[in-house]
Amino acid sequence: MTSTESSGDGKVRFAHASDLHIGGVTEPGLKRREKQAVQQFVDSCLEEKVEFIVISGDLFDTNIPPMPQAVMVAQEFRRLKESGARIYTIYGSHDFSPTHHSLIEVLEADGLLRVISEPVQDESGVWLNGIHGLAGAKEVSAFRNFSEKLALTGTGNKRSVFAFHTALLEADMVRQEQAIPVSLLPRGYSYYAAGHLHERLEFKSLEGAPVNYPGPLFLGWGAGDLERYFKEGATGFYIVEIDEEGRATFEYKPVRAISGCLLEIGAEGADAREFAAHVSEQLSQTAQKHGRGSLIMLKLTGELRAGRRETVTVAIEKVKKRYPDIDFKVNDRALTDPEEVVVEQGEDLEERAFQKLAKMFPGEVSSDYILKLIESLGTEKQPGESRADYNARILAAVDQLLSEKLGDSVKT
Repeated sequence: MTSTESSGDGKVRFAHASDLHIGGVTEPGLKRREKQAVQQFVDSCLEEKVEFIVISGDLFDTNIPPMPQAVMVAQEFRRLKESGARIYTIYGSHDFSPTHHSLIEVLEADGLLRVISEPVQDESGVWLNGIHGLAGAKEVSAFRNFSEKLALTGTGNKRSVFAFHTALLEADMVRQEQAIPVSLLPRGYSYYAAGHLHERLEFKSLEGAPVNYPGPLFLGWGAGDLERYFKEGATGFYIVEIDEEGRATFEYKPVRAISGCLLEIGAEGADAREFAAHVSEQLSQTAQKHGRGSLIMLKLTGELRAGRRETVTVAIEKVKKRYPDIDFKVNDRALTDPEEVVVEQGEDLEERAFQKLAKMFPGEVSSDYILKLIESLGTEKQPGESRADYNARILAAVDQLLSEKLGDSVKT
């Protein structure tokens, strides 16, 4: 049975993945494992004989990923196309380009995938629709303004999928202005293919349909995703079936492209030399235990009592040289020493930085003014808007802000 043939029970089977972030890792060992993860995903789709695949945003980590990773994705997607499976995707906040300068356009032009920009009916009869993810979660306004228009009506088919790349308030993971409640999801779909949140989460629409975040297929793009990978055991995707009445069932399929572990060591109360010796011993023992081909993530935290952090770094490098067949990922951002300047981190970092900047120029600028100016400069180009109209709109908005602060003499 080919991927496009009916399973015989009237059900349509497809795969749902998200947040592949291809090109987001730079270390050679992680690049190799990234390729293995994509190959495992494609192999599973072929084994499961899915009719199509839905990728709910951030296929790539940027709109123009590194060429080797781009070629790898094209080769793997061609395997799916040759089997008869179709690939549908929406943009995510990382790979979206307001000017449509993206590798995704190249893949679409070559017939390897289709971007969901309007309602489209797959060969299986399933309807697909969606909203692209935008930088800064600006797509949230689309849900607030157009949710009713996006409701599935008039298709004459109960089987349907809605893809989106936006956080839900119910996930309680982001600030409210960057998320939407489940109640804003357009009505009438059998399955909601969610993306953007880097955890596996499962919700229900107001009508009881699955609203699923599969989490990253591999590692996403940060050290936190690798740490979560080791703590939770796997990343993966969903195999979904929709019956003739539009009822969807699903199964989570794990992808294991990394063997190894997370090693966490705290430095509280130790000087640099003592801690370096302790880290060296623990790291060596862990390397011997996991062996060739594994990946060890070392996370160091705490403040050294005396000495410099560089002492610990040198000790780690010596261990890494003794085990060339093991990949090491070191996260020592939370390790400080008495002489080190602590870099401020946390939520609302930009706003706090602007407040400090405003204090340097009392009476001239405010943090709110700076934020408004940056927001105006970052306004996205609207669909169908010409470059000249876009530039004129931005200049007009900036001109108004500057005129309010500097008077009518300002010229943009």
